[in-house]
Amino acid sequence: MPYDRLAGRLRADPTTVTVGALADGSVDDYYRLREGESTITSRAALVAAISAGRDSFDLDHVTTDAGGQAVNAARQAAALGDDVRLAGHLDHPIFEFRHVEAVSMGSPARVTVCLLDDDDVMFVEESADLAAWTFADLRAALPGPVELFLERDALCCVNWASTPGLGAAMREMAAHDPDGGVLCVDPGPLTVAGARALLAALRSLGTAYDVVVSVNEDEAAQLGEAVGVAGDPTDASLLDAVRARADGTGGVDEASVVVHGTDAAVAATPVGRVTVPTLDVSPGPTETGAGDRFSGALARSLAAGWDWEVALAAGNACATHYVSGRGTATRSTLLDHVVTHDPS
Repeated sequence: MPYDRLAGRLRADPTTVTVGALADGSVDDYYRLREGESTITSRAALVAAISAGRDSFDLDHVTTDAGGQAVNAARQAAALGDDVRLAGHLDHPIFEFRHVEAVSMGSPARVTVCLLDDDDVMFVEESADLAAWTFADLRAALPGPVELFLERDALCCVNWASTPGLGAAMREMAAHDPDGGVLCVDPGPLTVAGARALLAALRSLGTAYDVVVSVNEDEAAQLGEAVGVAGDPTDASLLDAVRARADGTGGVDEASVVVHGTDAAVAATPVGRVTVPTLDVSPGPTETGAGDRFSGALARSLAAGWDWEVALAAGNACATHYVSGRGTATRSTLLDHVVTHDPS
């Protein structure tokens, strides 16, 4: 079973890798939403209140945390013991990490997260610096040659949806002809037009990286529509069509697509289709950021040479560890989590 094998890796394999993450960052304020004396706990209740004419709600502050997809992926890899460099938009005191080497390229976004039992609602004040970001900003922020960053064992290149300059940056990355490792692209919320542009940018990378596109089910559906295939977002024909469109190696189909769904993680890869069920946990206060931790764990696990089944199990385990309210998993807490929740 994949989780038995993951537990074995966590006990006996001390391998660490170099990880890079770019380019976002946000200050996330978490709130409970209240209508009078009653806490609103679901989207349906919020819609009902608005539909009934309610136009004012109270926000009860819960916590403030460092956020952003790159930040979350970097924190996960660092917690697992890897050598991590984060290049993000981190101009705020909250981005002071003990085990992440971080450089900032400007001001972060500000995110208000309303905690709901079924799915959080987020309101985003975008970062003008991130909207104007280019590859030149990355080069200027790094203390050494940009190639040292581009050639990390795993690179998490995330939040396409909020980073207009990312497509041009990918083309510049390819122009450096890096001897790259795993490039994990977690795009965030996609439109169909955005999905088409993303796939075109990925093709420009050619053979520079082992490209892994990591998406949730909604994002997979948008990618499917972009390549003209509708239906179940984990269907083999849809994922293989996305793989083919993302591949830049002249038809070898080396790109991979992973859907981290509610019930399972499903991967269409060069070695075939791999499915690993999600661990069943009782949900904690939020799922916001769980998918980013999945991607960070997946990328570092593939870079460490773990096979697809174990790497997907690692991604699932880190995501559910966070969903259960236990925070970002270390190797020791992840091992305990896997042993406790392994369905086998």
